[in-house]
This record gives sequence, C-alpha cells and structure tokens, in this order.
Amino acid sequence: MGNSERNSVIINETSKLVNDFASLYLSEKLSDIILIVDNKRIFAHKVILAARSFYFENLLYEDGQEIEQTELTISLNTSTDSFLDVLKFLYTGTITITPSNLDPTLDLIGLAHQCTLTDLEVAIGQKIKPLLSHNNICSVLNTANLYNLVELRNACHVFMDQQASEILNNDCFKHLSQNSLIKLLERDTFFAPEIEIFERVAQWCQVNVHAADLVVKCVRLSWLSVVEIVSKVWISKLVGCEDLLQAIAEIVDVKPKETTCRAKLLLEVNVATPEHKATVITGARTEHLLNGNRNVNNWTVTTNGDKTGLVIKFGFPFVINHIRMCLYDGDLRIFRYYVEVSLDQKKWKKVIDYSEIACRSYQHLYFGKEIVQYVKVVGTYSSLNEAFHLIFFEAYYKENIPRVVNGIVCPTSNVATAEKKAVVVEGTNGAALLDGVTTNYGSFTYHVIGAGSIVIQLAQPFIISSIKLKLWDQDGRFYKYYVETSVNKTEWTIAADHRNEENKSWQVLRFSERPISFIRITGTGASSEAGNGFHLLHLECPTSDEKTTYK
Repeated sequence: MGNSERNSVIINETSKLVNDFASLYLSEKLSDIILIVDNKRIFAHKVILAARSFYFENLLYEDGQEIEQTELTISLNTSTDSFLDVLKFLYTGTITITPSNLDPTLDLIGLAHQCTLTDLEVAIGQKIKPLLSHNNICSVLNTANLYNLVELRNACHVFMDQQASEILNNDCFKHLSQNSLIKLLERDTFFAPEIEIFERVAQWCQVNVHAADLVVKCVRLSWLSVVEIVSKVWISKLVGCEDLLQAIAEIVDVKPKETTCRAKLLLEVNVATPEHKATVITGARTEHLLNGNRNVNNWTVTTNGDKTGLVIKFGFPFVINHIRMCLYDGDLRIFRYYVEVSLDQKKWKKVIDYSEIACRSYQHLYFGKEIVQYVKVVGTYSSLNEAFHLIFFEAYYKENIPRVVNGIVCPTSNVATAEKKAVVVEGTNGAALLDGVTTNYGSFTYHVIGAGSIVIQLAQPFIISSIKLKLWDQDGRFYKYYVETSVNKTEWTIAADHRNEENKSWQVLRFSERPISFIRITGTGASSEAGNGFHLLHLECPTSDEKTTYK
C-alpha cells in the first residue's frame, strides 16, 4: 500500500446527503413528474423514485428509456395518506407507525408490497409484532397471509396459540379471511375445546357462507364426543351425514382417528405442575414429585421391572420435547429406565430408552416434539435394590434443543463436571478431577499403576467424540496410559491407546463418535518422578479445545 493510500482521509457527509434528498419531498424544485393520486397532484422526481422502487422504475422507464410524460395517474389500492407516507419513505428512509391504530400501518404494508418495497414490508412487520392484541390480531394475520409475510404470520400464530379461547370469543374472529382461518385451524397448537372451535366456526360460516365447506373441514370432529356431534354438529347442517358417521366411528374406536389431537404449546414452561393440573396417577409417595421440592429425601418410588411404571398425567394435551428429572442421588447408586408418552394410555411411544444404560442424578432428556397427556417412567434396574426412585419431574417444550442421536444428547460443552452431576467412582481424591481447576498441583486424582484405574461416571449417556486430560506436569515426568469408554461399566471400548508413548501435560483425545456413560483411564507406566502413581489434574469431555470439531 502506498503512502498516499495510508494517509488518505474519508470525508463523510451522509447526513447532509440524506437531508438534501429529504428536502425534495413534495418540492416543485427539480421535479420532472407530477403523480396524480385521488385527484391530488404531487410533485416528484423520476430518478429518486426509480432508484428506490422497482415498481416506479418499471412505471417511469420503458426499456431503459425515460417516459416523456410529465403527469402520471397512480392507480394503487391505498389511501392518499398512505401513499404520501410511502413516498416520504422513498425520499427520507423513515416512516412512522402509530401503535394505537394499526389499520393505517396495515395499509402501508399493502402499499409497500405493491411498490415492491420488500425491506419496508418486513421492517413494518417486525415493528408490529410487539403491538399484537386481541382486537387487532385477526386483521394483522389477514395482512400477513395476504402478502406472505412469514415472520409476522408466525408471530400471529404464536400469539393466537397462547390465547386461543380469547381469540375465538373476540368479535374480530368472524373477520378472518378464509385463508387465514384455514391455516390457523390446521395448527395442532391452536388449542381450545374442539366443540368451542366448531361453534365459532359455525358463526363465521354465517357471515362467510361462500367459504363454509372448506373451513368446516378443518374442525377435528373425531375429537368431539358423540353427544356433541348429535346435539351441536348434526343440527347445524354444516356437515354431511357421511362425514358425521365417519367421525362417530373414529370417536368410538371403530376406525383409527385420521386427525391429530390439538395441544397446548407453552414455550420454556414446565407443564408438569399442579398449576397446570398435572397429577401423578401411579407410584408411591407421589406428593412431592411435581411441586418443585428437590429434597433428596422426598422421593417417589416404583418397583424396577414393573411396566405400570410411574405415570404423570398432564391437565391437558401438551406439546413437549424435553423432560428434566432427578434420580435419587443420595449415594452412588446406578439406575436404568425408559420413558414412554401417550395421549390416551392405550398407545404408548417410547421416546427415551436407557434400559441398558447406567444413569444417575439429574437427567436432561430431549426428543422430537410430541403431543402428550401421559408420561410413563419405567425403572429397569437399580444397583442397590429393586426400587426406582425419582426426586422431581418436569416437562417442557424448548424452541431449540441439542442434537440428539437415538435419544442421546450430543453436548457441545463439558459434561464431566460436578455441576453436571458427574462423579469419580474409582480413583483416589476423585473430586479434584472434575472441579475445573487446572493449576492446583497439590490436589489431583490418582491410582497406583498396576492396581485399578480412574473411572468417571457421567450423569446420563452422551454422544462424545473427544476428551481432554491434564497429566501432572510440574517436572519432567511422563506417563503411559489408555482410555476406555462404556455405557454400562461392563463392556468397554478403547478410545485412546498411549501405552507405547511418553505423554506429558495436556492430552486432547479424539475418537469416533459414541455413546458414553463411563470413562476409564488406566495408567500403565510412568517416569521415576511419578513413583508408582498415575496422576491426573483435570478431565473434560467433550474437549473445549478450539480445534475439536463435532460431527
């Protein structure tokens, strides 16, 4: 780079440029086109309009040549005020939204769409989202669907999901467009009693007779009762006899249901609580399981191998994809178990299967989104006795969940910590290994070479592909060792073999991705400085080493 470039100075007059363009808004100065909107004459400038909007570029230039007209009638489906607001935006880059009255703002979205101002459409949609209310939600949803504003539509749907009954009983419901209403009713998470949905749809059909058939088909008749079918739906004459008989056959289980049950979706909220009418319907000592009490002595119990299990019933069908619970951890006992979910206690789906995998203490379980009213936890093994003990149980829907392989979480941060309930089950002074301290050379975990190993148990299985160790390194000593992994402490697989090398200080070990509940490190040799001990200062998995990549 030359000296002249290094010494160059940037002069920035952006604000003056913006002010100069803004001064031309509605000005006759340099105007070369008069726009006529509702008989109102508006001075404008072709080059500014064309540069800011494809709509005006196509209108004012034909095949790249400027049109000769000096007056042009604008035919847009909008008010004059909205047109002037958008025109001002073209000159100034700013526009004003009035929270107390969104109707003009929705008109602005329509005009921005007609003028191919996509960024403005999206920007207005973003500003509207915090302003959603029972009174404006239906008109906002209509606008979002009309112009395919996906983010705004999603925001409307989330708002309506959370307050479905209030939306159904608001006068604005009858003004939903056919498209908006169909898309809303197709959502599994638009949750309200199905008979309430039918009654409000029936009222909508009285106002929108031409669209009745398509909308009524979105009501999930098979989730009504036979009494509701006969007393409400049949007398409405909105549903044909064949469809009514089909629904009744599904209700009484003559035929399998063709539709999914609607369910509540509460983001990041524990739905397994008395406040949400959740109860424990099988098991002993159940009074503390759902009340938030985490005292290790307040446990709920079932018998291992009893397929009745511990069953939690939610107050309503809920969408969940995350369960958090705690196995009794007053000692180092090991449990195995599996988890099933159901809507009716007739058909169960297994979402977690740790029936052959050792677990302890806190369990953070993730799976694909499920509509659930019952959760069953079945213990299959305890290392102490025949009892399966739970301290607490919680259920959530999380918007973002970690990657999961066969029901096992793939962590991206260290899970071998005391905070994550990992423990050292073999080795002397085990607490030092998992405390996160890497510089306290007076505190280390060790085993005698030729006698035993150091074994770490994680709280639950994780999919792991790396481990990081720190060997004691305040002098020139070296160690030889190998590392094995297991899910049951019975069958072990080699992860790293350094028995033929002289290893010092930090060790970053990478291996094929696998489920791991136990890590066993066995020292096989050391230099004279180490005596007969194998000494570890620190362990983590997966490694925090920045060079580690995860599949």
